[in-house]
Amino acid sequence: MPVSICAVIAARNEYLYLRELLPYLASQKIDVFLIDHASTDGSDELYRLYAGNPIIGLEQLPWQGSFSLRKQLEKKALVIDGLTHDWVIHQDADEWLEHRDPGKTLRTAIEEAHADGLTALNFDEFVFLPRRERHDPCDADYRGATRYYFFAPGPLRLQRAWARSPGFGSVGSGGHILSGPRISIAEPNHNLRHYIGLSQQHLWAQYLCRVFDAGETLVWHQNRLGLTREQLTLPQSAPALRKLPDRFSKAFDRDHPVAKHYWEWTADSSKRSV
Repeated sequence: MPVSICAVIAARNEYLYLRELLPYLASQKIDVFLIDHASTDGSDELYRLYAGNPIIGLEQLPWQGSFSLRKQLEKKALVIDGLTHDWVIHQDADEWLEHRDPGKTLRTAIEEAHADGLTALNFDEFVFLPRRERHDPCDADYRGATRYYFFAPGPLRLQRAWARSPGFGSVGSGGHILSGPRISIAEPNHNLRHYIGLSQQHLWAQYLCRVFDAGETLVWHQNRLGLTREQLTLPQSAPALRKLPDRFSKAFDRDHPVAKHYWEWTADSSKRSV
């Protein structure tokens, strides 16, 4: 029998991301359970459109005026406890997870690990910079971005897909590192494409106005606190930046990881254009 897989996504006002992501997951026969965080952008129309394929479940998480990662992760954990799938994926709306090899899919990566008796996949994070100054809501082609950097502040830091099992979870690590009995991680790492913003304008709107849960800021979100418009301005060049030949390429440069996001880079380090 084929491996059953469900991606669990918590989303607030992520219509423009989800209208690309949902058909991507559906094409691989990966189910989706959505936790909607009081969206006001018309996402409910999208949920109705994809009800049954790939969305097999939808629950609401009340919005209380601030971004709480812990509440989202705890809600995801409850949802996962109620699933019956062989594998689950901790998925964010602005991410695409994929097999690292050309011609192979995320489903293939999971099926390969499952066949080998392994229980988790780890992903390398490639952060893509948007192509546009302003975002046109009629144009959702954020996947056309090709400039990226390899964000790797530590090894084996993104175990985002695992064989559903009692005791497996990642709430304590902020959704990054899996804990539980007898975890066996497949090799090599696969790809996580993180489309951090839809445009320069979208990045400013996202991070200059975001209010984080006060109880979480001592542990998480440190690199997103107190950002300025200048810090969030997209770099035109920097040593860490790389560029794929086209949007479909998987020829990522893993030899030059960086431990900080672009808004933490020093201005005078930019010397090379890509």
